[in-house]
Amino acid sequence: MRKSVRHKGVDVVYSQRSVGETVLLLHGFLEERGMWNNYADELSKNYNVIAVDLLGQGETGSIGYVHSMEDHAAAVAAVLDTETVESFTVVGHSMGGYVALALAELLPAKIQKLVLFHSTAYPDSEERKKDRERVIDLVKRNKGVYVRTVIPSLFAEHSRTELKDEIQDIIDIANGFTEQGIVANIRGMMERKDRSAILKSISFPKLILHGELDSVIPTESVEKLAALNSNISLQVVSNIGHMGHLEAPEKCLRILSDFIAN
Repeated sequence: MRKSVRHKGVDVVYSQRSVGETVLLLHGFLEERGMWNNYADELSKNYNVIAVDLLGQGETGSIGYVHSMEDHAAAVAAVLDTETVESFTVVGHSMGGYVALALAELLPAKIQKLVLFHSTAYPDSEERKKDRERVIDLVKRNKGVYVRTVIPSLFAEHSRTELKDEIQDIIDIANGFTEQGIVANIRGMMERKDRSAILKSISFPKLILHGELDSVIPTESVEKLAALNSNISLQVVSNIGHMGHLEAPEKCLRILSDFIAN
């Protein structure tokens, strides 16, 4: 069911399925809540599933020219308040993982479990920040070229042919996002803080699900994160890149479902 809540002058749009314990799904950069449709349909057989359009993406508007991870977390918290959710498991893909960690900082007592799905708790390096500045310049000059270039790069090379129709669908969706929303989210990611201490110190179970061929997040960095605490599980899926929900949908869903259930 499509729903919305008013937050800081914009409608934060989300979908809600079923009843029971809540599983919160947060999409990544240049994505929207529809990326989770297949997973949400399966998970809703056992859980109350909420999938949110983050600020500046999907049907949710922008609230400024920088969307910090804290801004996103506050918008998601407004959804949870509206749905009177007292406890939940959160799954965040890529940028959604950064938001999940900010939400864990904001609402630590409400989170039962946390999944970083092709994501990390570390901030951008100085080199990465410079890359993002160049990306912002490209987006302002030609958003369409940027979108057509970056989205295929998120997939393992072999997946780019096998999933060309799915990749085109994501490109078409992202082309509908405003320049303001895209730039605001790039700046928010660029300025995000180190939240590895969240993984290290908070006691709820945590899972890092990573693609062996992920070109965005190095395997060594997630291995370093997983070593911070014995309650952090690491699952590296072979032969996929940054988009496991499309590159290995059944395997990744099984890993997520098992973690949520146990």
